[in-house]
Amino acid sequence: MSLLRIFTYHNIGTPPPGASAKQLYVSIENFDRQCWLLRRLGIRGVGIGEGMAALGRRLSGKLVVLSFDDGYLDNLVHAAPILRQYGFRATCYVVSGSIGSHNDWDAQAIGVAKPVMDERAIGQWLELGNEIGSHTVSHPRLDQIDTDLARFEITESRRQLERVTGAPVTHFCYPFGGYDERCVALLREAGYATAVTTRRGPASAASDPLQLPRISINRKRGLLKYGLHAATAYAWLRRA
Repeated sequence: MSLLRIFTYHNIGTPPPGASAKQLYVSIENFDRQCWLLRRLGIRGVGIGEGMAALGRRLSGKLVVLSFDDGYLDNLVHAAPILRQYGFRATCYVVSGSIGSHNDWDAQAIGVAKPVMDERAIGQWLELGNEIGSHTVSHPRLDQIDTDLARFEITESRRQLERVTGAPVTHFCYPFGGYDERCVALLREAGYATAVTTRRGPASAASDPLQLPRISINRKRGLLKYGLHAATAYAWLRRA
């Protein structure tokens, strides 16, 4: 069966002193090593659009989708140069109402305000061949708000991001992983092609494209375990 691994990142850098949720950070050095390992294994990092197209053709075995949640500025400053170095691409899911601001949905809870890319930074991200997806307007748990507000968060974020990017935005990420069948129906109604969740595991050709599982990459994941999560790492190691 053809499978597609979708890796989830948040911040690339070092957590500031006193910050909680440090697991959301992967150091620059570790991210570089992870990309090096993927290339060493003959695996290419791609955005969700390319990954899903390859999955549909059963050609996803040598690909891993690299996805970044929330649109943090360090994705451009720290991750993008490494992606470019290795010839990789990625998808960044942006909270449209926080463009040029910070993570006001959880800054107080985790003790740090993290800068989010502004419109110019988003343009630079796209110029490097990367993708932008929607992460709603304000990052709510969609399964805990009423239908009209959920519809607004889903459709207005797409409209705002398309104005910024000048291109269709067809990929979505559920904030906090919160969704239900009603949310899936709203995404389908809005015309999204894919949506990623926090359910763990690889995607397959049988997966609902609006309920795709992912694999979270955090600061404690070792290089070997990272490699074993990659699309063909285990088979490659058995052949070595």
